[in-house]
Amino acid sequence: MAQKRRAMETPSTVVYALPQTVLKIDVVAEKTILRRGPFADYTEKYLGITDMVNSDGVAWKLKSVQLDAVGEVDPEQYHKITTSVNYEPGLIALTPEGLIRGFNLQNTKEEKKTENVFTVSGEDIDIQYGEFSIDPILKYREDTIYKVVETDTAFVKVPVLEKQAITKSLEEKAAEAAHQIFKLRKRRFKILTANFEVLPPDGKAYQIIVDELAKLEQEYLSLFIGKKVSSRKCFQFSYTPKKGEKGGIVFRMSPKSGPVKVDDLAGRPIRVDFKNLNLTNELVLLSSAGEQPQKQIYYRIPGMADVTISNGKGILFSKRMGIAQFGKIASMPAEVLLNENYGIEFYPNLGSIKNISK
Repeated sequence: MAQKRRAMETPSTVVYALPQTVLKIDVVAEKTILRRGPFADYTEKYLGITDMVNSDGVAWKLKSVQLDAVGEVDPEQYHKITTSVNYEPGLIALTPEGLIRGFNLQNTKEEKKTENVFTVSGEDIDIQYGEFSIDPILKYREDTIYKVVETDTAFVKVPVLEKQAITKSLEEKAAEAAHQIFKLRKRRFKILTANFEVLPPDGKAYQIIVDELAKLEQEYLSLFIGKKVSSRKCFQFSYTPKKGEKGGIVFRMSPKSGPVKVDDLAGRPIRVDFKNLNLTNELVLLSSAGEQPQKQIYYRIPGMADVTISNGKGILFSKRMGIAQFGKIASMPAEVLLNENYGIEFYPNLGSIKNISK
């Protein structure tokens, strides 16, 4: 037999909110830092390579887009319940934000959200010839100079050899670096073809030596062709659909700055568009005219929409999802709170009924 709660002398009021659907767009963008090699002008001459980094710079690319929906408080949908029955603290359950979760819920726990932390590598990329060059950056030249020497009868010019240190030109350094590249390739080839009198003792030693030679060769090559270092970074943008609209710009993608705000016209616009399926248009709700609003429990019957994200050239992401504000708001009498044997649970993200349990 259903049990009813006893009446109170002073009515109690509880304020709660219905949610609106907010779209969360998670974006992964790749940032590539370009550094020109100090010997770039001699790459084709000494190595025969034409594909190189010609100037320092930064390039961004959009790698992936994901879309999810969360429920946030709709500032236009605050409601209150005024009851004159004695209720326990667990009778009306709300989220920390004030969204309705249910009535007479037993042993329910709100799901905890986890956040992902993304780390982006540093941007310090340097290419220095002197860090791993085995050739000195100075060369020495002997010049003949004449010193005046006093003898018993006269002053005599005597030739003297003098060694002078001169910094090598950029092209000379490039030629030496190119020579080292070919020497490294030759040594690696000889190891792989067992063309040395003394060879590494086992396969692991083979692999270590070959890998280190390849790594050193790549460092020398970077002096000519430059370096490209890429890292990925995650961004999140929010968009709140309004009933009756079809979409808008979420963010812009700049090739030099990556994902930027909507008002930065240097980037290509990334749009979100939604097609309201109008599933609740034909739904007829019972009129609650004449009923006191504080004696009603309001909840949502969400709508559905096909949501797409595009960049002007093609669709990046598409999904069919429920959107709370595209539907209708319904109500039920607050008298259901008098019955302790029934519980009503709502979806906090949508504000719709999840289940009615006994």
